[in-house]
Amino acid sequence: MDTYTFQDIFDIEFLQKLIDSLSVALQVGISIRGPRGERFTRDSDYCRFCRDVVKKSPIGRARCDLSDRALSAHNDEEPYICHCLSAGLTDASVPILVEGRHLASILVGQVRLAEDVPEDEEYRTNARILQLDEEEFLEHVHAIPVITRAQFEHILDLLSLLAGQFSQLGCGNLRLRDAISSLESQKVQHQQEKTVLENLAEKDSMTGLYNRRKFEEVADMYAGQKGRQICMISADANFLKLTNDIFGHKVGDQLLINIAKIMDSLAKSDWLVARCGGDEFRVIMPDTTLETALDYCRRVARDCGKDTTLSLPLSVALGAADWDSAKETLQDCFSRADVKMYQNKEVLKHEQHVPDYIMERLYDKQILSKKVVEHTAELARTFSLSLGLSGEQADSVRLAARFQDIGMAKLPESFYIRGQSRTEEETLRIRTHVTHGYTMARQFEELYKVADIILHSHENWDGTGYPNQLSGEHIPLESRIVHIVGDYVYWTMPTISGGNYPKDAVTQRMTEQAGRIYDPGLAEDFFRFLDSFSPSDADSDAAGQN
Repeated sequence: MDTYTFQDIFDIEFLQKLIDSLSVALQVGISIRGPRGERFTRDSDYCRFCRDVVKKSPIGRARCDLSDRALSAHNDEEPYICHCLSAGLTDASVPILVEGRHLASILVGQVRLAEDVPEDEEYRTNARILQLDEEEFLEHVHAIPVITRAQFEHILDLLSLLAGQFSQLGCGNLRLRDAISSLESQKVQHQQEKTVLENLAEKDSMTGLYNRRKFEEVADMYAGQKGRQICMISADANFLKLTNDIFGHKVGDQLLINIAKIMDSLAKSDWLVARCGGDEFRVIMPDTTLETALDYCRRVARDCGKDTTLSLPLSVALGAADWDSAKETLQDCFSRADVKMYQNKEVLKHEQHVPDYIMERLYDKQILSKKVVEHTAELARTFSLSLGLSGEQADSVRLAARFQDIGMAKLPESFYIRGQSRTEEETLRIRTHVTHGYTMARQFEELYKVADIILHSHENWDGTGYPNQLSGEHIPLESRIVHIVGDYVYWTMPTISGGNYPKDAVTQRMTEQAGRIYDPGLAEDFFRFLDSFSPSDADSDAAGQN
């Protein structure tokens, strides 16, 4: 309740007229001030004494202000009477209380009481103190009517009754103000709720685009406008199911949100962009040529390609068609756009290699080293051939070696901040990257056949590895090859987290771990292979495969 002010609940313009009339009728000076002396109304001076004489003196003005502040601060229910500090006249204060709170006071002044009229010499003394002309001072003070104390008290009784009415009026105005504020607040709330409901009725809650209902409503409206130049866009987000399956629905939702933002930001204000369910988007383009619609499709595809915030490509298949209203319905036009969209989807399916994209993001984030990964893959293939594996088997080993850590894309990037020590829980979670890699590999046609090799590429010969603690020859040979080659390259080449150790030291360490970490027979074969191997062998072999 302390948030309201005097001006909030009273009409100051009306009060000014009221006290001006009372000042003339009662022949007293009247004003309304706040508790700290702040002016709510102008001073209503029925005579010129204070305004034209006393306040010409800086001392007089200062003393008048001091008197007014003292009177304004008085908050007892009864009127307060005292002498003014400037001219020896009588002043009074009548407080205005609203719900017990002192909001203002009616100040009364310019009064000479018959029982308290001083000798002229006292007036002259006051004039000298104020540094004013004594004769002018006397002339004006004598012009102030003399009234009895009883008359003054009647005036104060009248003003007290008026202050009481102000208090009641203020309480009523305050309740009315609160009621109006409550109604306005309810109105705002109802409008907000109405807006929310309207948005829910026509907007997709996830992306903020229009929904299918709104799209169909607008399409029905345009369907009757024969001869109007209208284009339709059919769009379908690529890799949504894959994103949901690998990275979860939260990331899948973000994929849709990102596409929606791009499509909406590139659309003209009079176009309607809608998400019509799942991964399906549609656009109605009134007064638009097919060339403009196709350009829009190119720009959407371009901006999606630039977005590398997700672990999978941000990609959308689009198809456009212009309406021949003389030969087809608007729905027929959309159907043609839909056919073109699916044609575009097939093209993109063969152009975009998702596993490679995921690996590139891991390289960009410096979670993996592209140079290390590619060298591991080629060295593993060359070693496989030296063991007598067929070319097809060697290619599978190379593929598994290249993508053995693709599952790291599912782990938080904070796990790979260099110099940060890991908790036991984080270490265990990092080990899950092989099961994530297995799951991801099974999603891709090109990796499906090497999923098992990836799954077991971190098993140890003695059964202490992960994820299934396989041991000995229960571990697939291809996985054992990837393990030993991967560790060797990791330790001998500069890597994100270290490496670059002398080859002799690495060989010695890995020899000591043969029989525990590595297949001992395979380790002997690998180190003999290294003795006769030169880096150009893998490079030449790789060139032959390209």
